[in-house]
Amino acid sequence: MNADAVTTTDNTAASLASWSRRSVSNLFAYRNLDGWFLILMTIGLLGVFWGIQPAWLNRYTFQNIVAEFTPLALVSVAMTFAIISSHIDLSPGSMIGLTGAVIGLVFTSTGNIWLALLAGLGTAIGTGLLHGLLVAGLGLNAIMVTLGTFIWARGLTIGANAGSPIQVQGGLPDVVNASWAGFTLTAPLLVVTYVAGAYLLSRTKLGRYTYAMGGDLASARRAGISVGFYTTAIFLLMGTMIAVASFIEVGQLGSATAGAGTNIELDSIIAVIIGGSQLAGGEGSVGRTALGVIFMSILSSGLLNLGLTDAAFQLYRGATLLIVLSVQVLIRNVIGGKQRTRIPSLEPETT
Repeated sequence: MNADAVTTTDNTAASLASWSRRSVSNLFAYRNLDGWFLILMTIGLLGVFWGIQPAWLNRYTFQNIVAEFTPLALVSVAMTFAIISSHIDLSPGSMIGLTGAVIGLVFTSTGNIWLALLAGLGTAIGTGLLHGLLVAGLGLNAIMVTLGTFIWARGLTIGANAGSPIQVQGGLPDVVNASWAGFTLTAPLLVVTYVAGAYLLSRTKLGRYTYAMGGDLASARRAGISVGFYTTAIFLLMGTMIAVASFIEVGQLGSATAGAGTNIELDSIIAVIIGGSQLAGGEGSVGRTALGVIFMSILSSGLLNLGLTDAAFQLYRGATLLIVLSVQVLIRNVIGGKQRTRIPSLEPETT
């Protein structure tokens, strides 16, 4: 081996060692203290539920959690983009219900599951496009626009179902519920979605401009960012996640129900905020959202397993979330407002 090769090898090893030290240092940095607190709280939840009912903590429980909370996890990825960009979307729950109703009605009329899924996809993405145009084009407030959809979409869903579930077969339940090593299609779907979401947010213009728009919208405009285009793209991403979540729910149940997706928008917002994103925008990550979703899913599953009344379930769940959020706020105040996710530098954009 010649001297140049030895030098190159040494430089590569030194670079890898430096990268490893920086990664470990960032992972255990003081600014990530609230994330570690959430991990400890999740472990604590597992310990509490295991202590009350030891039989609950097994691989079947985790398999069920993955399958049951996949719609929440999918919506939370898109909600991360929305909240970081300083927008809140209140429509996912109602739109999951409406998308499912459209799938059910088209399948009932045609018997073609592919046409039904395409109609559902068009409904969800079309509504996302409408939201983007109203918010970015007309300058309407995202909360008010999506709150309107939250209302009218649920009304259409209830009317379409006429009080009864709409049966949907055509092979969709077989595909969605097929099991490999105890896990259904939802497990690899979540892995792909979160890896793709993390890549989009950290490595693409969409991600950089999402942070920029949430951090300072006026500066983003001055930097030449096409704010309207990227805002609409974020709502289209939400529409896509809503469609996939609806496909999963309809497939798991074998039917479209009027109550599908109820409260999922609130749970996804909580998961994103508990995960470290700020409602004011400009800060957050898909990885932290994953921690929030895991915490929310384990909390709900464990409480449901206790056989509580609905009132007690809501009481304990709400109180736990309030405690966790309060402690996280205290931790962030101690940190002193340091940002956990750096807002990337802006590049002029004319497209």
